[in-house]
Amino acid sequence: MTFSEADIPRLSGKVVIVTGGSSGIGKQTVAVLASQGAKVYLGARSADKYQSALDDIHATHPKTLSANIKFLKVDLSKAEGARCAAAEFSRQENSLHILFNNAGVMGTPKGKLSDDGYEFQWAVNMFGPFVFTEQLLPLLLQTARTSPKGSVRIINTASNGAKRAPKTGIPLGNPTAWLSCTPFECYGISKIGVILWTRHLAKMHPSILSFAPHPGPVQSNLTRELKIPKLVMWILNRVVFKPVQHGALTQLYAGTCPTLSENENGSYLEPVAKIQPNLPHPQCSDDTFAERIWQWNTEAMRKALGELPEA
Repeated sequence: MTFSEADIPRLSGKVVIVTGGSSGIGKQTVAVLASQGAKVYLGARSADKYQSALDDIHATHPKTLSANIKFLKVDLSKAEGARCAAAEFSRQENSLHILFNNAGVMGTPKGKLSDDGYEFQWAVNMFGPFVFTEQLLPLLLQTARTSPKGSVRIINTASNGAKRAPKTGIPLGNPTAWLSCTPFECYGISKIGVILWTRHLAKMHPSILSFAPHPGPVQSNLTRELKIPKLVMWILNRVVFKPVQHGALTQLYAGTCPTLSENENGSYLEPVAKIQPNLPHPQCSDDTFAERIWQWNTEAMRKALGELPEA
């Protein structure tokens, strides 16, 4: 199908969070949603990053000059940062219609660990968003009970980079095995996790539509850790990578298209706005393993936040 920003309905009265909203497709997503009347919380690591992004959004999207774009401090590299962000949002709002778990990293140095002790790409791309979402789920479920069917959604930015993971997939039984993987393998591992988690969310919470869109190769700072020479990057940006306006379309479709229903819940999407049944790694369709991913992250969250396991 064809899909463009013109197909996005008015979003007046909707409350939305976009993590990683200070740059790339996150910033574009904020701008488009706010232009359509949504109240958008721009998730960023600092107020300076928020203000810089807001100034740029106002300059490029004049409709947002009268929009409601608020700052939410979000640090997904650690469970406590994710918890604090969710708690702050819940203090300010009593509803949440769309959560875009858009923030992510790629190609961080081999062996880099998060404050919680996990491989850094897994921490930021999978574990942090998991904690953030779990802390917000009561509000999302409450909003779903009083909203039109299918209008409350969780959008977890995925990637066909999942195919870069080892053939055996996520080494969940031996987390230290991540330390021997290349940065690209670790990125793939994290994105398998995102796709499996999204499928499990759809199964556990059918009143919320959950999707895992792949934006495609995009002109953004996601490649900053790769230290690609400037000349090579210049060529890639003109030959391979698409503008952020193109890159944001698939997740905007997943978050706002009114014709998406429970029949597509849990789906992986590829550009532009296409439900893609052919998943990028064999493990991505293993729903039994998806249950293990959810259990592992739940236990890790309880450990990091000092919460006792349920009896």
